[in-house]
Amino acid sequence: MKLFSNEDNDFLNLLIRAAENSLQAAHLFREAMMGDKPPAQYFPEMKDLENKGDEITHRIFKGLNQMYITPLEREDIMALASMLDNVIDGIEATLARFDYLNVETTDSYMKDFSAVFVSSCQHILDAFKLLAKKKYLQITQHTVQINALENEGDRLMREGIRQIFMHPRDPYTDFKLKEMYERMEQTTDACEDVADILDSVVLRYS
Repeated sequence: MKLFSNEDNDFLNLLIRAAENSLQAAHLFREAMMGDKPPAQYFPEMKDLENKGDEITHRIFKGLNQMYITPLEREDIMALASMLDNVIDGIEATLARFDYLNVETTDSYMKDFSAVFVSSCQHILDAFKLLAKKKYLQITQHTVQINALENEGDRLMREGIRQIFMHPRDPYTDFKLKEMYERMEQTTDACEDVADILDSVVLRYS
């Protein structure tokens, strides 16, 4: 049952749709990391998903400007939409780097990061579904996992950069790898930002 008859004001459902879109982007990124094709070939499809995410975020913000009564605090809805938009932007920006940095192959760190992206986005989606059902206390089990996955992202970045300096190649290649690892870690930070907002919502409403 929708909270509002106007779909643009059904904020929790729109957040779920945005989370589903981010999860789809994470799966596409993992496919790009695990596949036989150069990752840049997946970018047009990723860009379409990023544009879809922007559209959903715009609809949420537009609806908030039109509604006086909202299912959560207006600031919470805005923060969740913005932070989630940062997640898909981060995934898209990472894949874009394979294009403009001319990186045609992946390594074990990139593949492991892609698994972290998928798991984090799945937990975000599951948490948003619980949010829509007002099952606030159950959300915490997912935010804990998102935080743990962010720690794994930190570890992957540190280990990846450590390997660059332990086994240096040409400076240009090393720069590109370092740039990739750092951007991927920033995307896991964006997932943790979503979890932090969800934790604050749990404290306020449970």
